[in-house]
Amino acid sequence: MQAIRLLLATLLILLSHRVTAVEIDNLYVADVSAEQNQRQWQSNALAQVISRLTGITDLTSYPAIASELNDAGKYVKQFESVRLNGNNRLRVLLDSALIKVLLQQQGVAIWGAHRPEILMWIVQQQGADRSFVRQQDNELIKLLRQQLAEAGIPVTLPLYDIDDLMQLNETDVWAGFWQPISQASVRYRPDMIMTLALDDVSQNGQTLLRLSWQRQSPQPGTSQSRIFRNEVIAADLSGLVSAFTAALSAELAAEQAVMLSADLKSYQLAVSNVPSLADVLTVERLLNRVLGVAAVTLREFSESEARFAVDLQIELPQLKGMLQWQPALVLAEPESEFPRTVPGSENLNSAVELNPVLPADVSYQFIRR
Repeated sequence: MQAIRLLLATLLILLSHRVTAVEIDNLYVADVSAEQNQRQWQSNALAQVISRLTGITDLTSYPAIASELNDAGKYVKQFESVRLNGNNRLRVLLDSALIKVLLQQQGVAIWGAHRPEILMWIVQQQGADRSFVRQQDNELIKLLRQQLAEAGIPVTLPLYDIDDLMQLNETDVWAGFWQPISQASVRYRPDMIMTLALDDVSQNGQTLLRLSWQRQSPQPGTSQSRIFRNEVIAADLSGLVSAFTAALSAELAAEQAVMLSADLKSYQLAVSNVPSLADVLTVERLLNRVLGVAAVTLREFSESEARFAVDLQIELPQLKGMLQWQPALVLAEPESEFPRTVPGSENLNSAVELNPVLPADVSYQFIRR
């Protein structure tokens, strides 16, 4: 019985730390005001999408990209008018292929659709009092939700229920005491954890708002995390959240964006725990959705493992870095020898090749969800 309890506890820990990243499905969809002329809303839509893909909010350092904002109409695939909160808006779909070519030609790295979900603990200090910011109608919460969603940054906010408050208090978050913060965060299974601290600061006789944050980010290929610290100051809450969103977007894009190459490199990728062709097709679709994957070809299929040839516009370590946010594929040690006996192979689809192939460059285990 003790052994069973230990096993269950171990499984709970493993599941609690399993990544649950979000695949952003609207990277190339912009939301802009309809109260402007056609050239303006097209330009703003393109700028919004480029910022979401790159973390770059000021394009003046990229004159070739900035000039494209004046000819943004060629990037628009379709648009529709919508009414949102009493305002006339336009929802604009832009051409992903053209934008990727533009950024690739200018040597700008692109942040793909698989993005880590961030758990945010927020504390505000007013005078000597500190309190969690947890009301959903709080102006800071509403602005954070809106602007982070526009930037394509998936965020979870804690419940602040009795379970949270038994493990964590406002001072823990304010001071960045990571042991209780991490313990209280386990139940949410986040990819990253952030603490935000809102207070006032005096500069040149003027009282301004300050938002300070710490972010615990896992280091790829290790069990270690790194703590990032930063802060922004602004005169009002809207400007504060805008500055925070821009800074966080730049941080995350610098860590995770990849440079697309015009030259393709081919690698052998083995995936275990795929006993059926339906599973193989699921894995193939998952890989094809990853930024920088140009083609995926099934080369060999055994009773429980598939071998793919993957053509990449990125380096293999970058693919592994992006797949860390894909919960269905878990990095595994490569097998010493790929199994050659395939029961019932005469009934397999003719596209499946059983000829000898190169050893796997990287191996994964498929996790059904």
